[in-house]
Amino acid sequence: MHPIVMMKRIFTFCLFALTCLQGFSQSKYFLIDSLDSKYKLSHHVLSTKDIYPIDHKIELFNITYNNSDGQNLILFSVLPDLETGQDWIETSFDQLQDSLIKFGPMQKLFEANTWSRFDGVYGEQTKYLNIYKPVVCKEGRYYVPANCLLQFYAIRNRPKVFNNVFGTININLDEVTILEMEKIYNQTYPSTEFPLYTLRSPVYSTTMDRLRDRREYLSMKHTLADGRIAYQFWTYLDWNKHRFQFESERGIDRFVYLPEEGIVGGSFDFYFFHHLKKTGITDLYFLDNIRKEKIMISNRIIKEHQSKY
Repeated sequence: MHPIVMMKRIFTFCLFALTCLQGFSQSKYFLIDSLDSKYKLSHHVLSTKDIYPIDHKIELFNITYNNSDGQNLILFSVLPDLETGQDWIETSFDQLQDSLIKFGPMQKLFEANTWSRFDGVYGEQTKYLNIYKPVVCKEGRYYVPANCLLQFYAIRNRPKVFNNVFGTININLDEVTILEMEKIYNQTYPSTEFPLYTLRSPVYSTTMDRLRDRREYLSMKHTLADGRIAYQFWTYLDWNKHRFQFESERGIDRFVYLPEEGIVGGSFDFYFFHHLKKTGITDLYFLDNIRKEKIMISNRIIKEHQSKY
């Protein structure tokens, strides 16, 4: 066997082993308390049938709080367990108490992943899959999700001339759709593939300047029946992982933000793309979802909207 081929295989195996070890690492837990005055909680349920040909649900837990810079949003997304169908696992408080973290450390984690500190050292990772999980208490029983993504957004609504770094929600931006951005990108970089479409490309083939260019773009606005305006965003980021790895940095790559509620809809292409063999969803299906900016929307928001007519 050629030495280069051998090295590539060894490298791929090491990455796979590292991914497996991370999956068995100890999770940290945050107890959701709707009565806690330090933050506001908003809970929304999405149906995967809205944009994927499978029948599961996703739960969003928005935790918002204010500081001197503006409003901050911590988002726990409970993702379906496609193997067992059991999205929540009952546990006991005694089993969790040594791994529980309070709201203060959660705020520190927010700062560490949103470029909020001048003395911080920042890397590529800003999102956490199955490392931090919410705990909910129902009728005296405690439950934790089988799969959960944690991510953060700084809500900074200000003129577009100010910088909007990765992880920023700004409803005052100009609207730019994915197709409009694709046209601009192709005119600027005619010999490379549009980053959002690189899910079928070889690893690291993109020329995207990932840390410098990645960000959220405002795409469109939706007026609800009660007059409120919801803002739809999409994430400018490529696909750069091996197929056996989760592209968790993509997070909720298209999402709908509703002021006073938080994120009430979105898509999780990275998660379902990883489970292609279980779902039977094709690459072309995902590309169509991306181009058309398809999203799931909160069941509660749909009911409230429909009840007005």
